[in-house]
Amino acid sequence: MNDVSTFIGLRYLRSKKSNAFLSLITFLSVAGIALGVATLIVTLSVMDGFESALKSRLAQGEYHILATAAPAQPEAYFEFNSDQVNRVYGLSSDIQAVNPVLSTEAILRSGKRVAGMTMRGVSESQANLLSKSLVEAVDGPRVLSAQGLWLGRELAYQLSVFPGDKVQVISPTETEGPMESLPRVRVFQVDGIFSSGIPEKDLHTVYVPIASVQEFLGRPGKVNRLEITVKNFDESELSGNLVRQDLGPAYMVKDWNQLNAHLFASLKLERITMFVILSMIVLVASFNIVTSLRMTVAEKRKEIAILQAMGASQAQIGRIFLVQGAVIGNLGTVIGIAAGLGISLFLRKYPLVELPDIFFDRTLPVKISPVFVTLVAITAFCIVLLAAYFPARSAAAQAPLEGIRNV
Repeated sequence: MNDVSTFIGLRYLRSKKSNAFLSLITFLSVAGIALGVATLIVTLSVMDGFESALKSRLAQGEYHILATAAPAQPEAYFEFNSDQVNRVYGLSSDIQAVNPVLSTEAILRSGKRVAGMTMRGVSESQANLLSKSLVEAVDGPRVLSAQGLWLGRELAYQLSVFPGDKVQVISPTETEGPMESLPRVRVFQVDGIFSSGIPEKDLHTVYVPIASVQEFLGRPGKVNRLEITVKNFDESELSGNLVRQDLGPAYMVKDWNQLNAHLFASLKLERITMFVILSMIVLVASFNIVTSLRMTVAEKRKEIAILQAMGASQAQIGRIFLVQGAVIGNLGTVIGIAAGLGISLFLRKYPLVELPDIFFDRTLPVKISPVFVTLVAITAFCIVLLAAYFPARSAAAQAPLEGIRNV
């Protein structure tokens, strides 16, 4: 009888006797579900693309693990010599680079133009790697001189400076003068301008030889950060744990995931929120299914009564209308998945949407996740089945004599 229930349910859907209004409602149900599913897939693909692009930028960044002095330490500066660096290297074959860095907030001034920035004192080996991102430089080899600095393209544009220009660096840390404490001021030459592809970094970062920063701050031989890069970005937590155990409680060690925990938590919350909100489109479309099936039940009361008189159980009667709801839902879901995947693939191949400069990508990032597509399909199908259940239960509960009497 199950096959008979399926056959009758499909026959009711194809029935030419159905009125035009009922057919319109069925069409709107399919269209609404398709729209909701397609919107969900495109939205989740874009959000997943943003997260993947962010992780890609972090993987290409200057470090994946950061060690700083623990908050309980008397000061943030510490010494980290070459023997200690080599010891950290030896902790894991996955560790690619270990760089002691001295970083401080400072002010950069060129004429009347002033901008806040982060001055990063880097080693010669780091400078050699960073030189690949230079877009403008003074004539000659692309090296970072003792009295020179490299600044981001956005910051250079804001200060209107070019390679070879002189700029003043002003540190908020004070030095003792003859009468009172004065801010530290030093003149540097712009040796080059870099572009990292991350506007925020290009606007606020300046690279200076570490020895020059140590001298400028009056911290000879001191650093305040130990930046570590690993070969396997996704497994950096394992290397981070090894470094944490080796350095001990005097240091606070965090991997890239811990450093950006709030950001990724926000992205996850946004994804869940968008999923719930856009699922409402499918839920609203399912109301049309309820209306459509209720009208079908009212239209087929005589047929239902005859089937009951022939021995059809309540479950078999209900299954007829569940089949109708499932077919409408599946049709809308399949169309929605096809449309959503098509739009996502189109946006990925033809980046028509340009993003503002505040984003690290200029075009809309898209990543299609089979997990999310499956989740959307299952969610849509469950909502549709739930919507079809109530009219199906109403049909199954109909008394046979009542159905015949009201015809």
